Amino acid sequence: MHRAALLVLCGLVGWPARVRAQVEVQAFLGSSVSLPMPLSIAQRGEPDLHFTAHWATRPWLDTWYYAGRVGLWSGGRGWLFDFTHHKIYLTNGPAEVQKFRITNGMNMFTISRGFRRGLLSYAVGAGPVITFPINEVRGRKLESGRGFLGGYLLSGGHVMASVTRMLPVAEHFFLSLDGRMSASYVRVPVAGGHAAVPNVALHVHVGGGFSLGRRDTEGHR
Repeated sequence: MHRAALLVLCGLVGWPARVRAQVEVQAFLGSSVSLPMPLSIAQRGEPDLHFTAHWATRPWLDTWYYAGRVGLWSGGRGWLFDFTHHKIYLTNGPAEVQKFRITNGMNMFTISRGFRRGLLSYAVGAGPVITFPINEVRGRKLESGRGFLGGYLLSGGHVMASVTRMLPVAEHFFLSLDGRMSASYVRVPVAGGHAAVPNVALHVHVGGGFSLGRRDTEGHR
């Protein structure tokens, strides 16, 4: 999954090189805070479970939390492709839930419309969520190997809004401070059933990047 995302990002970098526009490539590390949200789990032959789930991110455990962006800008407007490797660990599961996490992860692919003035940009977009669920409910572990690439599943969708501040450090190179709010809904398998998992999260990123092509002065005053 991570290799596929990298190939898409690299392809988008090369595709628009000949047009009169500016391409920006950014990479981020960071973390997120997920709001408590309802979680429903259904298993055949068992009563459904409904409770308010509390989530942790643990950005450095199992797999890292990270994000990437490719933007194509013309003046003060642009199109952005974002990949956010979001993660969630259930921290308050009932006795029936021994383990529940989506840590390889809650992979959000976002196409956004961007707007900027000066070094501050805003974007709003949407896209699919591809998950890698790991769980054990009532002593029954979810079997690995479902979906593609050893366990990835197209599980739902999301919307996302972001604000990004660039901090120039050299010609064509910059640091970035980035904040995002995402709202997603996924349905993932459990052994003998499924779970409905809504998620609303605030994401905070620190990263850097570089720009290619000519920067129009429009939108940068």
